[in-house]
Amino acid sequence: MQSDVSTYGFTLPVAQAGQLYDIVDNQIESFAAEGAVPFGRACAKGTVADKQVLIPTTTGDVFRGVAVFTHTVEIDRDTGLAAHADGDAVSVLRKGKIWVEVTSDVAVDAVAYVDVAGTDLGKFTDVSSSNLATGGIFRTAASSGGLAVLEINLP
Repeated sequence: MQSDVSTYGFTLPVAQAGQLYDIVDNQIESFAAEGAVPFGRACAKGTVADKQVLIPTTTGDVFRGVAVFTHTVEIDRDTGLAAHADGDAVSVLRKGKIWVEVTSDVAVDAVAYVDVAGTDLGKFTDVSSSNLATGGIFRTAASSGGLAVLEINLP
């Protein structure tokens, strides 16, 4: 299905997944994508630990941060998804606040986890069971399927 890019609403959305919330004290590192890495998704240590990141798929993966939105990657017109392709450079937020998609209703100050199973790989939740810990917390509330601000502070 192809997106219709010829029509626009009267208002813009507040944010999109992977968009930085603010620029106060952010720490961002660059890695190569190992497989597709959509904006706003969790990144885990890749096969080459100091050079690659991938979408986590197990609770044993090492959380590296969140893929930051960039204007240099086109949105796939068929899927509507913007993602870094395999081998692309990915900016990964390791310290700061970023907008992320949530798969459960989340509250302010809830501890954040990463979904590592099903169709929501790499999205965020406050459900700890069978999910990957981030060490971060949600700074805004959101309903399942919406966007929330996640704050992380990795070493």
